Amino acid sequence: MTYNDVLDMPVYERRFFLGLLTRDAIKTQERIEEMNEKSNTKNSKGSRTTKISGEGLKNRLKSGDIPLT
Repeated sequence: MTYNDVLDMPVYERRFFLGLLTRDAIKTQERIEEMNEKSNTKNSKGSRTTKISGEGLKNRLKSGDIPLT
């Protein structure tokens, strides 16, 4: 649909059409954000909920916070 087609519409149709477009754009943006959140915590070895550095992991293993078995 072109810009002129939208301008030729009656006001109520134009308002409805623009409402649909904005609603679809918001839904698409939410889906993109959701996928980005999922991809940040998922990799080829599985998924995780928290990130910890190598040194932090070593310290937690030594202190016994994370069991070895």
